[in-house]
Amino acid sequence: MDNYEKQVYIGRELFLQHDQDKLIEKYGLEHDEEYLYLKYIGTEYRISRRDGAIAYSEGEEWMDCKEYTIVMTIYDFLCCSGQEILPPLTGQWQPVGRFVTAGSSPSTDSFVEKYAQAFSGKVEEVKQACICLGGKQMERLAGADLTFEMPVFQDFSVLFQFWDGDEEFQPKILLLWDKVSLSYLHFETTYYLQGDLLKAILQKTSLFV
Repeated sequence: MDNYEKQVYIGRELFLQHDQDKLIEKYGLEHDEEYLYLKYIGTEYRISRRDGAIAYSEGEEWMDCKEYTIVMTIYDFLCCSGQEILPPLTGQWQPVGRFVTAGSSPSTDSFVEKYAQAFSGKVEEVKQACICLGGKQMERLAGADLTFEMPVFQDFSVLFQFWDGDEEFQPKILLLWDKVSLSYLHFETTYYLQGDLLKAILQKTSLFV
């Protein structure tokens, strides 16, 4: 068992320590006797109430989810907050680095850049991918070619912006977070979620090329 797999099992144990009825009420989760259900970046997931294992919907089948970033983000979203009632999202957006009060946050420039390059010249395809994932197109901000509010969980969204490149400028992506986001997720988890979201947009973009 590698370290990632060990962390997944730790995440399961953390989930099982929580009162599931309170999680159902707090997050408005669909549920039955065996599973809790939620949507993450356009895909349906279920969590076993017995052992905490996560599976995703693929057509009529449920498949075991072994993607480390996805399972850890789902566990963190459900288990991070100690507040009985979550603060409503404000619609006031800021870059993730704004949450750091001391030291410096790890740079994701090179990571985001590879997606910006992949999206270059595909504004319409990226737009359709965002719509397919449930995104709501917003008024253009700061001259971005695309601005979308992307629902990643129920009642929790991230703002995605994309500037296409030209002869003078490289393509650019910016993700902005509601100012109360850390009431929903740990700071480190925002990086997992960012990667999952950009990967999902890229996968959907390929369907429209």
